[in-house]
Amino acid sequence: MNTREESRDAAVSPVIGVMLMLVVTIVIAAVVSSFSGGLGTAKDTTPTITFKADLSVEDGLTITCLGATPGKDVNFDVCIGTSDTNWYKVGSGSTGTFSPGSSINYNAKKLDQGFIDAFGDFGGYENTGMYVPNPSFIGKTYTVQLISEDAGIIGKTHAVLTA
Repeated sequence: MNTREESRDAAVSPVIGVMLMLVVTIVIAAVVSSFSGGLGTAKDTTPTITFKADLSVEDGLTITCLGATPGKDVNFDVCIGTSDTNWYKVGSGSTGTFSPGSSINYNAKKLDQGFIDAFGDFGGYENTGMYVPNPSFIGKTYTVQLISEDAGIIGKTHAVLTA
């Protein structure tokens, strides 16, 4: 009799082991499914724009879109400056119309007006390094940023001032 009872007890252990493995597998599958379920949904994100900037004393600033990640249409300000803290707005645009291959031009008068709007019309402002269409600073590198009110900087590049 003793042998028979041991064989019954021995059969219980593998059955419980298999059931536990099944339960653990099902729980892991449920957790993975819940996490991956949200990955396929489209999110309404702000695009990032890659662009090049051409800056000259005579022609002003021309920015050309090279590419953009997909996302919602947002308005942005075009800002120029000498560093991350000294910049000013020279114009605006929209990601809906600024698509790869398209360009936006801001002439020297627009650059001049942007500087005056930001810092005021004071005597001698054209001799400062921040004033962009200044022939004395040909060869100087400026930072051009596209800034969305909601998302912050959506594009950034550098341009060297030419004649």
